[in-house]
Amino acid sequence: MPNLPTVTLDGTLADLYKRAGPNYKDKRIAQAVCLASSAIHLSEDIPRNVKYLYQDGAFNECSDEDGSFCLGAAWEREWSVKMNALSPQRDAFLSGNTPVVMFHMGDSDAQRAHDKSEVERTMSALSPTQRPEIRFCLGPGDMPVKEKDIDLISFKLVFDGLEGHKVIMPLETAWYINTKEALARSDLPTPRCDIVRVEGHGNVACCETCRNHNSFIIPAGCTGTRGAWFSEQSAKIYQAISSHPLPFVFKNQQAYSGAGTHLVRNEGERQKLIQYLRNGALRRLLSFVNESNQHLGPAMILLTEFVADEIGNYGISFFVTEDPDAPVFLAVTEQILLEGKHYIGSSIRYDRQDALKKKFDRLVKDMARWYRGYGYVGPVGVDVLETAGPSKDGQQQQVGSRMQNGKRERDIGNDEHSVFHVLDLNARPSGQLCLPLLRSHFTSRGLQCAASFFMRILKRRNNFISLFEKEFEEGRVCILSWYDDLESDVSFGNVVVGAEDPNGLVEDMQRIRDISEEVMF
Repeated sequence: MPNLPTVTLDGTLADLYKRAGPNYKDKRIAQAVCLASSAIHLSEDIPRNVKYLYQDGAFNECSDEDGSFCLGAAWEREWSVKMNALSPQRDAFLSGNTPVVMFHMGDSDAQRAHDKSEVERTMSALSPTQRPEIRFCLGPGDMPVKEKDIDLISFKLVFDGLEGHKVIMPLETAWYINTKEALARSDLPTPRCDIVRVEGHGNVACCETCRNHNSFIIPAGCTGTRGAWFSEQSAKIYQAISSHPLPFVFKNQQAYSGAGTHLVRNEGERQKLIQYLRNGALRRLLSFVNESNQHLGPAMILLTEFVADEIGNYGISFFVTEDPDAPVFLAVTEQILLEGKHYIGSSIRYDRQDALKKKFDRLVKDMARWYRGYGYVGPVGVDVLETAGPSKDGQQQQVGSRMQNGKRERDIGNDEHSVFHVLDLNARPSGQLCLPLLRSHFTSRGLQCAASFFMRILKRRNNFISLFEKEFEEGRVCILSWYDDLESDVSFGNVVVGAEDPNGLVEDMQRIRDISEEVMF
């Protein structure tokens, strides 16, 4: 095997929390990095969320009109790998010398040993002083908090099972500040929207059909109050969609990686959205509302203004400290999108960060103050569109760039005459967080550009490294996460690729993408 260079990060999440203020400086903060699913049980010990809804690819997967989940065992296994191993391992890589809680994929001795081996091998690339203290457990109800002298738990997503633990902020608040409603009601620059509220809930079995139904989803044959409630609420939503002026963007209250977002630019796309909702998606969404979460509005629908003629599509990373006026700027990256909406990765120009920091300074500080108003301290990733403002002669400025399906459409521009539109707020470690923390690793090798992305590949870790042996030895390619699935020939990885310039970056990325598939959550 090649002799891989040691990766030394410019900083870690543990470092950032110690800089956050006096209330965090001496705290032992554990990072709970696994993702939560509202659609399926990720294992026997990781039940689906009942209170805190997160819409992802599994939740939004098309089904029959009854809204049932018919994903198949192989599909669910791969989904569990992505949620329990792939994304969490990447975040653990960035956590630093601090406790990191991860969940096993299963309870067998072989599975447990494999889970640990995969993580240990990935973390071995890090400088020894930056390696996390990985604490495996079976699920949220088995977290080793007391025995590890953990003061607080920081979490990527809110698990129902976190109730009762000493968490870094109240769970309902943490869930709410990541919602589309919170952004819409903020004073931040964001597209106008109409909010369609869902009143009450239909969670109590009301007839024989409901009582014989072994799912939380309201059965299509319900003849009681649940069925009537579903009909009333769904009619309100369909009416709002049917009458809303084109174009617009349909968004669910809480989702990630583009799940639950639909671009509606013409009548055909409107009818396609309505049919998708009638095919079980809306029944599934409304069935999630129950007595414990109805006050949070988990099934709220937002119809937002369509932002046309964008000239930039950015991901901004920063860290909110206790001082609302002193956030730690990390980076401005560009999103790599699949089909214009599904996030699959990010890219960065290190030689442009000083200019981009200045460009977005005011917006970052405004967002940090907003977050501190809710008591939040921690990492943030924000999706921002840029459009051209009027120039002195009244003409539109044509500056900026974006990456669409990994292809660069025009050179990056920078102009003071532009307008920013905040599309999404993510108070958690974001997909682009690794890029600023790897800055010195790449720039010390003369690499001014980098990109991070997930992949699904029919090759094992050793095979993949052998294919790009020279690039690994030179530090041009780093693995932040990797999992060879024991039950199939499939592996999943998250890699970062560095290059001298944007064109070289696209070429190097494409060499990897030619032998792999994109991963969506």
